[in-house]
Amino acid sequence: MRAFRELCAGRNLPHTCDDAWGGDIIAAACVHMAASVAPNRAEGAWIAAPYIEGHYDTVDGITIQNGHIALPTGPGLGAMLDESLFGVSIFSI
Repeated sequence: MRAFRELCAGRNLPHTCDDAWGGDIIAAACVHMAASVAPNRAEGAWIAAPYIEGHYDTVDGITIQNGHIALPTGPGLGAMLDESLFGVSIFSI
């Protein structure tokens, strides 16, 4: 998506940022990417969160407020994930 955003910036092409029905993690990445698009090229962002039952972020998930998607405020992408939903970690840094 970053490469696509830069290609559109170089050509001055408007575009949208849409998530891929991946839940709270993808939605958080999508809205952060959309926030980095210049206003004259930003045609909007779309998230699937309102159509998905259940969320990985049960505290402060992605929401639509007055027609706008609020950027998550936590660290990193902002999603505060309920790690118990993912099972045992297979890799850790």
